[in-house]
Amino acid sequence: MKKKVGLVLGVLAFLMLCNSESYAQSGEQTSSANNVLGVKVPKIEQFVRVTNEKGADVFKYAREDSPWRVDWMGEEEDYGTVQVDETWSDKKVPKKYSAERSMEYEGNVLPLLGEEGNFWKVFIHQPYSSELEEGYLRKSDVEVVSFQPLTADMVKAPNEKKLSPTIVKTEGQYKGLVIDVGSDEEWGEEWLDVGVLVDGMVVSPESYKVVLVHDYDMTDVKEMKCVFKKKTSEVVMNYPTSMLMENEDGMGRWFDPAKLTDAQIEQMLQTLGQQKKAQRVRCDCLIPGGNGERNVYYLKY
Repeated sequence: MKKKVGLVLGVLAFLMLCNSESYAQSGEQTSSANNVLGVKVPKIEQFVRVTNEKGADVFKYAREDSPWRVDWMGEEEDYGTVQVDETWSDKKVPKKYSAERSMEYEGNVLPLLGEEGNFWKVFIHQPYSSELEEGYLRKSDVEVVSFQPLTADMVKAPNEKKLSPTIVKTEGQYKGLVIDVGSDEEWGEEWLDVGVLVDGMVVSPESYKVVLVHDYDMTDVKEMKCVFKKKTSEVVMNYPTSMLMENEDGMGRWFDPAKLTDAQIEQMLQTLGQQKKAQRVRCDCLIPGGNGERNVYYLKY
């Protein structure tokens, strides 16, 4: 899930909390004033795209003799050689692991944080594989690209990589709220990602995920209910069959977020609020010049 374009889900990037005017209809953007989740968004206005066909080294400091980013590789019985950590080359490698140089591949797009001499400072965090936050790329290996905002129409539009439904509330007390259905067929899991369209991005605390539970073999539940599971720190939603919709291919059914009432949304958000405060913000935005592709980044508050 790491650095190859197309393997990642989408770009985590963070933009300015600008003083744009009020959110309007589906083709327009949501302004900071209508951030119904109250999410704080770091100011990022540009990105860098790797142009070197051989890839770009990632440095710890803005100098050529700096430690560089490496993957620690180890052997697992069922999977062979796998990445077990991502760190800097000045950290001692345990005997059971080997270290491999870890680069950003051509075409990768990263949020731009600053400039120092011949280097750009960029955000490099990769969820589940690295705790590294920031690094430096040579200016000669990349080009600077501008932010391209998402609109509600773009957020809702299905594409070949994602067929599950997404809604953007365009009016009422939850104007700008985004509820996106996610799924993993291999594990038989389905969930909701809850965020808000603000300043051209869909942002939310990283913990704002609702696990969907529906047992087709049991007596149908009468109404939707959200509960917070303290042991697993999960928010779980059980729902009646009436809240399902047919898949476009007719091969199954999705949960339909458009059927949620304001009262049910309020219950869901109140339940999400019982979680431990998230340490990162999840940001879904367009890859600049990426032909409509999106990526997700997780930045610390």
